Amino acid sequence: MDYGGYPAGYLRRIRALFPDKTRTLHLFSGQVDLSAFPGDTVDINSDLKPTYIDDAQTLTRVPLEQYDLVLADPPYSIEDADHYQTTMIKRNVVMRALQRLPLGAHVVWLDQVLPMYRKDAFEQEAAIGMWKSTNHRFRGITIFKRRDAAVSTNVAAATRRRADRNQELDLVGD
Repeated sequence: MDYGGYPAGYLRRIRALFPDKTRTLHLFSGQVDLSAFPGDTVDINSDLKPTYIDDAQTLTRVPLEQYDLVLADPPYSIEDADHYQTTMIKRNVVMRALQRLPLGAHVVWLDQVLPMYRKDAFEQEAAIGMWKSTNHRFRGITIFKRRDAAVSTNVAAATRRRADRNQELDLVGD
């Protein structure tokens, strides 16, 4: 099994989906080919010489507000985390940290598991299945867009008000 890098051709294909993005952050960067997709890197392992040495579950050292695209490729299993000599991450905690991204930013999450996320903070725009080749694990590419929680809350409140008004009209009509 290949460890520590994206599948062949992955970065080229993802880059084609986001031609207008200018500030990319590679989360769980491992051994990313920055010539294929330039950007900054985050890893907890200082030996990999990332731009930011940080825990993906907090990202306290990363100015997330400066990025409009995050590529995340976490360890898929406890065995993978052991191979990388790190602990298994809590995907929902990482997604919570990524809520500091600016509105409109995208997160491209490559994993065997769909991470839990707040639907008022992120909108799932796409899900793509991927096999590297025969006899390899199936992975999913999920594309999230950072949304404005206030707008989501306002839409939900307006929907509730509309439903309440409709219910009142139904009662009056009876």
